[in-house]
Amino acid sequence: MKNTIFTLLIAAMVLVSCGTANVQEPEYRDIREVRLIELGLLQSTAGVDLVYYNPNRFGVQLTEARGDVYVDNIYLGRFGLDEKVQVAKKSEFVIPAVIKLDMIGALKNQRGILKKKEAMVRVEGIARVKKAGITREIPIHFEGMQNLEKLRTLIAP
Repeated sequence: MKNTIFTLLIAAMVLVSCGTANVQEPEYRDIREVRLIELGLLQSTAGVDLVYYNPNRFGVQLTEARGDVYVDNIYLGRFGLDEKVQVAKKSEFVIPAVIKLDMIGALKNQRGILKKKEAMVRVEGIARVKKAGITREIPIHFEGMQNLEKLRTLIAP
């Protein structure tokens, strides 16, 4: 009995390690829609649809994602996943995210953001993906120049 359990455990570890050897990070494509859900004095809530492309030859389920959003290294707010997302192989997918905006910080820096057409946007966080019952946490790191036109509606509604 011990040999059977040990053999199954080794086989499972080999299958898991082989399946994740050539995993490529999803490619950011665009912000599709930005909508204000709730406006508050200290904190507001916004919905954002993020478009990504999965370059891998397999699909997964995105079960959780969370992290922080910065614009020009100034904290904008915290994001989270609104619902689970099925990600098909070699295709684009949309992540419906919810951002809790720090309105005090946004109002302090509103003038600088409103004047700019583009700014450096940085996202730091983690995502939890699931495939065949196996869950794995993946770090989220994105930094790049973004057009601020769609994000302006959140800061100056």
